[in-house]
Amino acid sequence: MNKFNHILKFRKIYLFLMLFTIVVSNKLTAQSTDYKAYSLYVYNFMKYVEWPEEESTGDFIIGLIGDSKIKEDLIVLANHKKLKGRKIVFKVFDKVEDITYCHLIYVSSSKSSSIKVINKKFASKPLLIVGEREESVYKGAALSFLTTDEDELKFDINKKEIESHKLKISSSLIKLGTLIN
Repeated sequence: MNKFNHILKFRKIYLFLMLFTIVVSNKLTAQSTDYKAYSLYVYNFMKYVEWPEEESTGDFIIGLIGDSKIKEDLIVLANHKKLKGRKIVFKVFDKVEDITYCHLIYVSSSKSSSIKVINKKFASKPLLIVGEREESVYKGAALSFLTTDEDELKFDINKKEIESHKLKISSSLIKLGTLIN
């Protein structure tokens, strides 16, 4: 049974790496950002970050603060996918004051200045903050996207922020991103 679990774990990591290879190899241009790729990354962030046991049951809640074109793709994700057997619920918030607890909050570019306030509001909660704007990790996001000079979608990782919210990030995910600390 232990060997079987090891094989399953290896297969999951292999599939994860293959998905990221496909996504990363798709060239993205500033004029036509592919938010489906962003949503695939978000789904994999959800799969390869571990929440504390008390937050690992019930619905998995994704929040979006601000206006972003990823909204439609996150709605599709929530309606058609599950996370480890859990239903995914998607919520949209216009203002930081309106945010209720989520497992993951996606911060649109227009609201990136709110990251510190969100961090403070949920300092003691296991919350994964994903910033749409490049360098959001330097403002307190756990993960943020960036587009390389070759127009490839990548992500930065703020491991300190992830750990401060009582979350654990998979070594597989760390290998695919860029650690800033």
